[in-house]
Amino acid sequence: MTTRRFIASGVVLILALGAWPRAAAAQTGPPQERARLRERLSDLYLVRLTRALELTEEQTAKLYPVLTRAEKEKSALQRQMGLDLRSLRDEMAKTPPGDKAVLEMVRRIQEARRAIRQKDEEVEAVLETVLSPVQRGRYILFSVDFLRSMGESLGRIRRGPGVY
Repeated sequence: MTTRRFIASGVVLILALGAWPRAAAAQTGPPQERARLRERLSDLYLVRLTRALELTEEQTAKLYPVLTRAEKEKSALQRQMGLDLRSLRDEMAKTPPGDKAVLEMVRRIQEARRAIRQKDEEVEAVLETVLSPVQRGRYILFSVDFLRSMGESLGRIRRGPGVY
């Protein structure tokens, strides 16, 4: 790893770790704060992924743009899906809920879920062409462990200090 890449990775890691204290506030905070949190978590993911897979500079150059683009697109889809889920909940709370409105929201949510799965499949296809078999195995393990770790960390933040 070159010195420049090591320093850049360190800076990204420091910025990403700086997001943890604000994560609870970002859950209910303004959209800009949530977007910054997502971006920092994405940066943290990329830095840790690079280390876990022991990516070469060439692999990193091929993967970072693909992963970054996919995460941004998925983030936009997830944001819209969250709004649609909120609207669906509001509609379902009505007595009686409107069939047409419910069907439209269900359609939009299902379409967003399909689009997110498609983005994941596109990333997987690129990973298959860039990574070695051992790196692909590491990728699967890393992804599961990273997501579990983030879920646990956010859960601790939501519960508050001293409650683990």
